[in-house]
Amino acid sequence: MGNTDNGLKYLIFVLTFIFIVVLLISLSKGEVSLPIKKVIKTLIGKGNTESNGIVLKIRLPRFLLSSAVGGMLAIAGLIMQTIFRNPLVDPYFLGISSAAELGISVSIMLGITGTLLGISVMSIIAFSFSVLLILGMVKIARMRSVVASKAGLVLIGIAISYVLSAINNLLVTYKKDLFLKSTFWALKGFNTADISEFLFVLPFLFVGFIYTISNAKRMNIYLSSDLTAHSLGINLNRFVPSMLAVSAIVSAASVMVGGAISFIGLFTPHIGRLLIGEERKKLSIVTLLLGITLLPLFDFISRTIIPSQEIPINVITALVGAPFFIYLFFKNRNAEY
Repeated sequence: MGNTDNGLKYLIFVLTFIFIVVLLISLSKGEVSLPIKKVIKTLIGKGNTESNGIVLKIRLPRFLLSSAVGGMLAIAGLIMQTIFRNPLVDPYFLGISSAAELGISVSIMLGITGTLLGISVMSIIAFSFSVLLILGMVKIARMRSVVASKAGLVLIGIAISYVLSAINNLLVTYKKDLFLKSTFWALKGFNTADISEFLFVLPFLFVGFIYTISNAKRMNIYLSSDLTAHSLGINLNRFVPSMLAVSAIVSAASVMVGGAISFIGLFTPHIGRLLIGEERKKLSIVTLLLGITLLPLFDFISRTIIPSQEIPINVITALVGAPFFIYLFFKNRNAEY
């Protein structure tokens, strides 16, 4: 036990160090490069007007938001993979991103613009559509037949996702300028990041992480089998919907501020498993640290790999995540679907 705890502490130290390195590099590099010493001085309140403008108003909010979204997707992915006992599942598995994109199309059609408390009203509507989907999926998940066979929940989620996509495509056909606007929103990433968006989603990140930590023991038992969970007093008709609700709401919040970012929620928990194993409390901590580090790193690559041009972050995550997904698929050919 002591060696395991020491291993976790060492891993936390290493991942925290990497996070700080990514933070300093992200804040220092860009179209205008700043020495890391100058970045540190700016962070402690000793910067000049130029560095304050670049670091505190542009790069730091972007880093913080991408970090929060990365953490949310990582935790949401871990919970979703726990529900289905399958490492090939991601946070958007049940149609959260499709609901959000439909919300964006509806708001564009209605001409709804502007901001509320620093948050885009379109993004708030996208979040609302996702929440409506979540409420429906949670109600379905409470059915005993669905809890007993997760395949039913998967099939219903996929069907709803296709229906939402079909409605969205119908709206795009009716009003063709929707396509560019909705696609731009879905791929928006963090180039318009604002500190108010970070402050909005931070509670979602906190709630998702606390939920996984506080329910880690029940998750470990649940992973064994439904029968084991029942025999040890876990009410699956409540526990499975609660996991689904937390994962989906956290995912919806991430889509709201960062668009539908692929693969982070899929491969981040799996990297955590390779590093620390399946025990959910330790895995939650490691997965969170990976999420808050990897997405800002990918965002940094997306805005610096080509000078004076930004690549959509989904391109970077897909180039990394798709090969990893193929690896997982062949490694888990016999996984339960």
